[in-house]
Amino acid sequence: MTYFVLCIHNHQPVGNFDEVMEDAYEKAYLPFLDKLLERPAVKFSLHTTGFLLEWLERVHPEYIEKMRVMVGRGQLEVMGGGYYEPVLAVIPAQDRAGQIRLMADNIERLFNVRPRGIWLAERVWDPTLPRDLHQAGVEYVVVDDYHFIKSGIRQDDLYGYYVTEELGYPVKVFPGSERLRYVIPFDTADKFEEYMRGLEDGGEGRMAIFADDGEKFGVWPGTNKWVYEDGWIDSFLDKLEECSEWIRPVRFSEMIDTQESLGRVYLPTTSYMEMGEWSLPPVVANDYAKLHEELKQRGAEGERILQYCMGGTWRNFFSKYPEADWMHKRMLLASMKLGKGASPEALDHIYRAQANDAYWHGVFGGLYLPHLRFAVYAHILKAEAAAEEAGRGAEVNIIVADIDADTYEEVEVSCSKLNLYISPRHGGSIYEIDYKPGAINIGNTLSRWYEGYHEKLKAAGNGSDDGGAKSIHGAVVMKEEGLGEGLAFDKVRRSSLRERFLPKGTDLDGLVAASCGELGDFLDNEFTHEVGDRELILKRDGLLDGRPLRVTKTLAFDKGGDLGGNAGGFSATYELKGEYDDSLDGVMMAVEFNICLPGCSGPACFLEVAGSGTRHGLGQKGVDPDIESFVLVDEYSKLRVGFELSRPATLWRYPVETVSLSEAGFERNYQGSSLIFLIAVEELINHDDKFTITMKIESI
Repeated sequence: MTYFVLCIHNHQPVGNFDEVMEDAYEKAYLPFLDKLLERPAVKFSLHTTGFLLEWLERVHPEYIEKMRVMVGRGQLEVMGGGYYEPVLAVIPAQDRAGQIRLMADNIERLFNVRPRGIWLAERVWDPTLPRDLHQAGVEYVVVDDYHFIKSGIRQDDLYGYYVTEELGYPVKVFPGSERLRYVIPFDTADKFEEYMRGLEDGGEGRMAIFADDGEKFGVWPGTNKWVYEDGWIDSFLDKLEECSEWIRPVRFSEMIDTQESLGRVYLPTTSYMEMGEWSLPPVVANDYAKLHEELKQRGAEGERILQYCMGGTWRNFFSKYPEADWMHKRMLLASMKLGKGASPEALDHIYRAQANDAYWHGVFGGLYLPHLRFAVYAHILKAEAAAEEAGRGAEVNIIVADIDADTYEEVEVSCSKLNLYISPRHGGSIYEIDYKPGAINIGNTLSRWYEGYHEKLKAAGNGSDDGGAKSIHGAVVMKEEGLGEGLAFDKVRRSSLRERFLPKGTDLDGLVAASCGELGDFLDNEFTHEVGDRELILKRDGLLDGRPLRVTKTLAFDKGGDLGGNAGGFSATYELKGEYDDSLDGVMMAVEFNICLPGCSGPACFLEVAGSGTRHGLGQKGVDPDIESFVLVDEYSKLRVGFELSRPATLWRYPVETVSLSEAGFERNYQGSSLIFLIAVEELINHDDKFTITMKIESI
């Protein structure tokens, strides 16, 4: 007898839209479960993440009831995990345990059974996990056969489960088959049988595990038609029944209860093979992917070499994307602020902020989706609000500390209505601007980073989907024409209050294309910082076209109540000291803000110039001369962001747009709006003139 474990992982990220979840339910979750409901002999294991489980219980209780029926007749094993699908390796130990127990408690409430095993988010394994898993009541976890191969286990020895441990705390680990992830459902049922025959030839009692996303059974491109209309699911289930004399579908717990382990194993820090590629720097990722393909073409010899080839680790995303790293460190800071004895509500917000999706990017949108990042920040801010209600808040509190563990200090400014996080090391710029009453970080802008797959985009040109079922790991689909044209990438992370000094004749198009010159060394270099009474003074003695120049920017903070109502704000005053001659005529100081509102570039968001009645969509590029004040309005989130200038300036504005890869293909994403205020250097240097920008944020 050969055993087969069918393990399905259904997941939706915290902050996802109801319509997206409903679409996945109609196309994949419900039809798949209905097909299995008709085949009680086909046992399987199902993991549904906590956020999705909550939604199903609220919106589709009939789905939960069907699961109860299948659990009751012994067909279905419900698996646990971190409740909001965190990468357990990168959250505090107490939160690992809390998330796992919260999930187990909810499963027990719904199905009257406590889960024995967990799904590991993105199969990110870390050798430190077994102790925390064991202490949280976890008996087993499923990863990838890739993990075992990197430990030196031969593919032919992956026909059961192994035991690992840390400091004497054991956990059983199952190897999911990478090969089956590509066969199911993208190949025919006969190919599945062929794979299982090969396993059977190795001896009695061997086990094959398919463990992968439920969305590939209806949501991935072309799969709804292939799986259901074209009958793949029926032929697959028919095949299991036809082969029931030698293939036995089983649940993980049955294997634990009836089969001994194959021995001890110590898995390295890793995830599945594709994640190793995605987490690498772009150029290296391309080389790694080419090497994998070349070796696979070499047959057995290539496979022998491949087992020693390993890509990056999941944590690499924190070095690849500074926005992901900052968000992660802010989550850790919020978790630390709560401390022991935090309320269940505050803990729930921290757990939601740990949902993995917004922290990385591969073939899924992830970090590139602003609404997922907004959700993380919203829950961070709500958790911190709970801490402040417990007496930790202050009207104006300025703390200098190395928040993101880069060995440089950041400045945290907490006001009544706002939080600001400032990096003196990186241009004295503002990484985060939080409007606390709305739990919104309006600095939530992602930079235009170069990705390895952009080469594939350029090579593909204007392609189109042929409608067939594809694995998203290999498909090249364009969601609109011309996505490969005019790609531009940023040299530094997008933040606010960065200063450029632009040569005479520079235009907006050159800035957007990242091709314009730069005469100063202030954009991303270090400023000194001095904390004053409700103010922060940032200074840099740098160079402007080879001449000494001191730039001083003084940030003054609203202590709460000064602006009235729910408004909060701050001002930034610039003072320039240095040498000036005619060669600097026409040189402009450009002060850059990068702002993203929850409504993004949709119809509910616009920029309105004061006194003119002129409105611009946030997805529009343009130039507005002699601006003294304007507002950004988001009617979706009921938010207004006002800017007032102490003297008229030219405003350049453009949408920050990326072209990224998602499961549906290449797509354009709005990441925020860049607002650049231009003042002639001649007006500021040695004239004792100052330039002040005041920002005010309020609910509408």
